[in-house]
Amino acid sequence: MTSMKDPYRNDVFEDEHGHRVAVKRLYTPNELGVSYVEYKNYDDSALRFMPKEQFMEVFHWVDNFGTTDTFVRPEEVVEAPKQAPKEPDSPASPKQESDQQQAADTTPPKRIS
Repeated sequence: MTSMKDPYRNDVFEDEHGHRVAVKRLYTPNELGVSYVEYKNYDDSALRFMPKEQFMEVFHWVDNFGTTDTFVRPEEVVEAPKQAPKEPDSPASPKQESDQQQAADTTPPKRIS
């Protein structure tokens, strides 16, 4: 079980406004005895640093990222295109093949989300 005084990698913390952060790393204390917490906000991907004592004053432990559902659920189910029946092989002219290749090259890639 995670101790409330020691944040660990992949722990999820929340502040009083409900903003969640995930702990990336806890640094060992430096010469002055200050230990830093490296974390990321859920809203952006920028890494942030804060002394551990200050971090624990601002945030409270909520969950461990390992238990959080991170799988993407598709909103629409896309069916695979049905294959058209094959036409008999007919000799295509080099001009037709060149035009087909150029059309395929200029088609922008589709974004999968």
